[in-house]
Amino acid sequence: MAAAHPEVQPMLDEPSRWPADVAALLARNEEALGFVLAYPSLIDAAPPARVEEAVRGSFPTLLQWDARWGCTPYGGSILAITGCGPTALSVVACGLTGDASLTPAAIAAWAQRQGYAGADGTSWELMRSGCEHFGLYAQELSLTEAAVFGALEAGQPIICSMRPGDFTTAGHFIVLTGTQDGLLCVVDPNSPARSASLWEYSRLEPQIKNLWAYTA
Repeated sequence: MAAAHPEVQPMLDEPSRWPADVAALLARNEEALGFVLAYPSLIDAAPPARVEEAVRGSFPTLLQWDARWGCTPYGGSILAITGCGPTALSVVACGLTGDASLTPAAIAAWAQRQGYAGADGTSWELMRSGCEHFGLYAQELSLTEAAVFGALEAGQPIICSMRPGDFTTAGHFIVLTGTQDGLLCVVDPNSPARSASLWEYSRLEPQIKNLWAYTA
């Protein structure tokens, strides 16, 4: 990677400044390059109290490794590594309520206090019932094209727990935010590139373990 991105040379010169899991994030996902390189300067930074992009009726593309909150402790690591769940819920909360205080860091802190965060990430119970603390109500959907498109066309975003595939090698949460020309609009908290793409339902269906549609 250093051959293509000379800016990573400090990571080779002073590896002790980057924990192994942060370095592994970059090895998995070059989109996180900026965050990983800045990591040593972000460790002690307090996350902001508001999501600047929060507008009711619009679902922002929030990233778990955003420099604003990526270093927030969560689930035995930091949001950048294990925080797809709180970040996905923040996307939904900001879009449905317009409440800019529902940042990934704020949701993560509450989820951790309530026992929804573990070494393996975020419990499904945060998506099912914990979300009510933030003024959101979840309905577990059947995994059918009609149910998914019906919810989205009614203005209900959907959080999906994903199997290994296009989005993860282990487990991950993404948000379906709408439809366009018969395709699905996605916010992937780990990838701007995947968030910018439109997805066929048939491509996503076998990768989805569970899914919940939301209203405020």
